[in-house]
Amino acid sequence: MLRGTGVALVSGALLLASCGDDDGGVPAADDQKTADEAIAAVERALRDDGFDAVSPDDDDDNEDDNNSSFQSEECREFEAVSFPQGDEELPGETARATQGFTRGTFELGSVGENVSAMAAFVEQPEDLDPLFEALNDERLEPCVEEALRVASEDGAEQGQTATELGDVEIERLEDEGLGDADGGYQVTAEASGPGGTIQFSFAQQYVRVDRAVVAVNVLAVGNEEPTADRTALLRVLVDGLSDQSA
Repeated sequence: MLRGTGVALVSGALLLASCGDDDGGVPAADDQKTADEAIAAVERALRDDGFDAVSPDDDDDNEDDNNSSFQSEECREFEAVSFPQGDEELPGETARATQGFTRGTFELGSVGENVSAMAAFVEQPEDLDPLFEALNDERLEPCVEEALRVASEDGAEQGQTATELGDVEIERLEDEGLGDADGGYQVTAEASGPGGTIQFSFAQQYVRVDRAVVAVNVLAVGNEEPTADRTALLRVLVDGLSDQSA
């Protein structure tokens, strides 16, 4: 999940420079309805801020490039025990809803933002433990940086002009106090190539609410800070779950 979404979105920045029921008896159908309604609430908020929804086909195109983000044995081991790949479900998953959004222009000299939101349910809260353990694992920072550099190298191997990553900084995001558990990270860097140098940032944050998990990813490409309010969007998702369970 971390690898699939994050590296696929950041790869776009590099290209610019180059170029059932649970034990409590809650039906899965109810889980899916709640997840869908939480995502719909985020969509309303983002449309009000000028974002457009991304078609599922565009999301599928991103997922096609997510098969070789790690090279070292340590990071491959970290990936295998930590994060689902592509459409792989979370352990005990009963429902999931996702949607991507975009605003601005992803061109040199312009500013573009991508936001993706997710809401999912699992059978038991413990099913989410591996995800949040991974977000607190000491291997997170070096493996995220490795994935970014592999994405840059893969682009060169596929005939794109090589790009050079610089000023890479990775930091853990603070607990926002929105749910039972919270974890995430943010990357800031620049990518340089014959087409010029661009700055980009990517943040990914998860919040667990009982046996549900919500996530917001924000990618900003350009020389300005992202304007999408990640914390506010997470709060919309969490409130959506709470409203349906009240």
